[in-house]
Amino acid sequence: MTAEPLSTTKARAPSPVNILLVDDTPAKLLTYEVMLAELNENLIKASSADEAFQVLLKTDVALVLTDVSMPEVDGFEFAKALREHPRFEATPIVFVSSIAQSDLDRLRGYASGAVDYVVTPVTPELLRAKVKTYVDLYRRQRELERLKSELEKRVAEGTAELAAFTTRLLESEERYRTVIDNANDIIATFDLDGRFTSVNPAVERILGYTPQQLIGTDLANYIPEEEIATHEAMRRRKLEGEPSTRYEMQALAKDGQRRVTLEINSKLMFKGTGEPVGIQSIARDITERKEAEARQAVLIHELQHRTKNLLAVMQSIVTNTLAHSRDLVGAKDALVGRLHALARAQEFITAGSTAGVSLRKLVEAELSAFVTRMKLDGVPLVVDGSFAQQFALVIHELATNAAKYGSLSMPSGRVFIGWVIAHEGDEPHLKFWWLERDGPPVNAPEERGFGSQLIAVASIGEPRIEYKETGLEFSVDVPLRHVMGHKVR
Repeated sequence: MTAEPLSTTKARAPSPVNILLVDDTPAKLLTYEVMLAELNENLIKASSADEAFQVLLKTDVALVLTDVSMPEVDGFEFAKALREHPRFEATPIVFVSSIAQSDLDRLRGYASGAVDYVVTPVTPELLRAKVKTYVDLYRRQRELERLKSELEKRVAEGTAELAAFTTRLLESEERYRTVIDNANDIIATFDLDGRFTSVNPAVERILGYTPQQLIGTDLANYIPEEEIATHEAMRRRKLEGEPSTRYEMQALAKDGQRRVTLEINSKLMFKGTGEPVGIQSIARDITERKEAEARQAVLIHELQHRTKNLLAVMQSIVTNTLAHSRDLVGAKDALVGRLHALARAQEFITAGSTAGVSLRKLVEAELSAFVTRMKLDGVPLVVDGSFAQQFALVIHELATNAAKYGSLSMPSGRVFIGWVIAHEGDEPHLKFWWLERDGPPVNAPEERGFGSQLIAVASIGEPRIEYKETGLEFSVDVPLRHVMGHKVR
């Protein structure tokens, strides 16, 4: 339970307080109002004691400034009546008089309940100083009353909260012990030298030791020799001030042979003075998870190895076959390049998650040799592995053609590549474009080459190639369900 500080006087200017001016002469009331105007308080005027009472019954005032000589009820009688009313018995009253100026008159005024006396002619500075003193006192009293009320409320709330907290603490202690005893993870505490001071029953299920067998023994006794350095490093880091450490470590089961991989989260425990007194640790058995990860890594590595071998065999067969053809040397180079592109796409597929391949990374990999001469602008998109293989060949053919005949054949040439997801008809589509600029003049070929055919075959959709004065432009529109490998809503 953290107590908030009592609110204090705010930095902004205080709100004006009410000052009641009582006199049967309007000219005097106006004079007082002018004299006190610079105090910026709320001045309320009354021309008689009865009128003043009506104001007081409706309004809280900080001070009553009243004339002594008034018809019907003079100032002395008015002050006495105020003092007899329980609501106004503490309201400061200041007399202003040009007649009652003797010591006897002043004594009579004080006896009737006045706190001060001002004689005429009134000095403006003196009157303002006196009024300001009582106004400041009024504000302080109100603030003290507010703070007292707030303090009493907080004390009452704190007492009730403390009683409720004590009850909850007693109830939760049993629940806490039940949770600890039935936890699936090992929950233990150690002294600063690494000896067990407490441990829950989960340790018997995970390591085979009962809690009683471990209390007072050193944790290092249950750690393989090669793990001791990690254990000591983590312990030093905590003792040097690191509030929490998270690491993995192996521990030996009771039989001394079986190894258990633990994910450990430790933190220091402190006394009320802030001095460290021990270490608390939670250890989760992740042996099965680590074994599964190791098996998965082996499978992925094997898949990559087999895939690369398969592509290498394909490359070797095609290369050797075409190498012995008299007029197919150029075709051999093209096939080798295409197989390389397919291999790079396959690496992306096997290295990534089963969710697919980043289209941006796929394009960047195929154009790695021209990275400074291209500009990519596309929405984040993960594509299916099958589409990635086909699309890698498309990018390869475009890049090869641009390097031989298009914008990438000149140092000034640039390629602008982009894609968006557009909704047309009943389903979304991937719109992809390749724009070549600042290259040599391009003309439509007389015959459709194999590269153009490959672009048309490999792309699922409707590819378009235009030979413009500004450079070659390629675009394709593919239903997103083909790109993602599943039906997209």
